[in-house]
Amino acid sequence: MPSWFANSDAIAARDGAEWDPWVRYTRTPPPSYDWECTDAVAAYTPEEQTLNSSVHEAAHAVVYMAAGYQIGHIVLHDPGDGSYGGRAHVKYLAASGPWLDWAVTCAAGERAEDRWMRETGRWSSGRAWVAERLAWRDRSQVGALYRDGHNRELSFRGDHDDWGDYAWVMDRTDEALDPVWDQVLALANRLVKHRRMSGDEAARLVGLTP
Repeated sequence: MPSWFANSDAIAARDGAEWDPWVRYTRTPPPSYDWECTDAVAAYTPEEQTLNSSVHEAAHAVVYMAAGYQIGHIVLHDPGDGSYGGRAHVKYLAASGPWLDWAVTCAAGERAEDRWMRETGRWSSGRAWVAERLAWRDRSQVGALYRDGHNRELSFRGDHDDWGDYAWVMDRTDEALDPVWDQVLALANRLVKHRRMSGDEAARLVGLTP
């Protein structure tokens, strides 16, 4: 069973759901940097970082729409705009459906980053770690889904056969991304140019209109 790595700075951080275990565990070993220096670890050019952020957010949007739901908009923030706590965001329209649809939607951003890095020759252990660390808000939503819907703590043991383990969620997310990968890249590239798209515009672009 693959090991997950406990990040020592997160273990020493304050208690609370947002730190335990969403930031604490990564499948990629942490580098010898303080976690607040993630930009230095990733070492992207501004253009690469913009595209990376777009791929992450486009994956959330496309996986959600491919499951039959709708988004209100997708936005790539201007530099320094921390109003939503990140570099980009998707506004999801309320819906109900199988719990796994939401789990893979939340996990799609970090998994798309990893795939994009590998396919474009940008992958490194440090960058993979950054993608995981900065996805803690997404992971915390998966954790809340398990707690509220299944009365179970999401585990980080690397067990690909246990539906309660995040490695299993990652595998299901990779499967969800496979058939829509070209749409993810198309939406990401358009988002880089336009910065903001309505849900209808995004759906038309990727051929997922309701």
